[in-house]
Amino acid sequence: MGDASTPEVQAYNDLVRQLSEAATKIIDSGQAALISDEALVEPLYVAARMFSSKTDRVGKTEWPIATDALNATETVVLVTALLEAADVNLFDMAIWYRRL
Repeated sequence: MGDASTPEVQAYNDLVRQLSEAATKIIDSGQAALISDEALVEPLYVAARMFSSKTDRVGKTEWPIATDALNATETVVLVTALLEAADVNLFDMAIWYRRL
């Protein structure tokens, strides 16, 4: 994840690594349904805010998302949930997509 310049950045990077390891074990053991809705979405909110804030500060040069990080089903499920939560339809999304 790169070098941390502050204790907060290092702590964030460490927590993300721990979260990723725990999530992999939970998914692999079939226990994902045991995770509360709140515990599931809070990291998503944090990641979205962090992603947006970083993009605002450094600009979008290329997406830092690995091509194999999510499969097609995971991607569509997440995008659909985000679009519905923001009350954005596919037509509106297409307009925004062309602007990026």
